[in-house]
Amino acid sequence: MKTLLRSGVLPGLLVLAGAAQAQTAMPRQSAETIAPPATSAPNTLTSALPPQGFRTVTMQTPQGPVTVNWGQENTLANASDYKVTIQQLDKNGDGVLTRDEVPENHALSSEFRLVDKNHDGKITAEELANWQ
Repeated sequence: MKTLLRSGVLPGLLVLAGAAQAQTAMPRQSAETIAPPATSAPNTLTSALPPQGFRTVTMQTPQGPVTVNWGQENTLANASDYKVTIQQLDKNGDGVLTRDEVPENHALSSEFRLVDKNHDGKITAEELANWQ
């Protein structure tokens, strides 16, 4: 075995075996092997138009057209939260909002630290106006 390694016969055989393996052709898949859906197949996707504010693009593929919708609706479900005033939420009437005066499900609750610019734990009318 050592003489085979020294003489270079074994490495040469390994190179030839690798080359033979590389030349073995893998079966190719043609586009014909992918069958398009039957024309009578029901459309499982929605055919309704996307909501206002969404974008749509249709691309042609070998299997047929594909339509992609993406975007964000123009109106937010909690849009009224962004029109709130200090007076509406100020429970103790001191003219500022503290974290416990803001309802937990209100948009301002999750953004309290962002709105409270000076980080004093209170939101003033000016800070609230800058958020809206």
